[in-house]
Amino acid sequence: MVATLKQPRTIENDAPVSAPKMRLVGAEDAPERRLPKVPMGMERRMFPRKELHARVEGVRLDHTIEARQQPVVSLALRDLSMGGCSALSHVPLSGGERVSIFFPPQGMHRGWDAYGRIIRCEQSGFGYRVAVAFDPLPAA
Repeated sequence: MVATLKQPRTIENDAPVSAPKMRLVGAEDAPERRLPKVPMGMERRMFPRKELHARVEGVRLDHTIEARQQPVVSLALRDLSMGGCSALSHVPLSGGERVSIFFPPQGMHRGWDAYGRIIRCEQSGFGYRVAVAFDPLPAA
């Protein structure tokens, strides 16, 4: 928000002039700063998600006690995109925790590793629902 000054009107014959009035300027006063509204149900992700059901192995890279006690975590993938994945875990993972996930070979495609961090971990009926954001790939 930005504060703006409103100059008071002057009164003739040297009448006292009141101090300037201040008011807060909100988003409604600055239309060029407003973000466009996204209709309900419209996807806001940068990369499209693909539903995928596979078992992958995750390695916890942080040096916390929990990560050291159980460094390898088995994840059941729910969906995958270039920017991250959603999976189910049997153990809770901390938000912001660094992980490495190994995706095994499928068909003629080789296996690959992805590094990222945990965005959220919520308890569900099947364990913990985990969202992982992958690190961006370095420019070649």
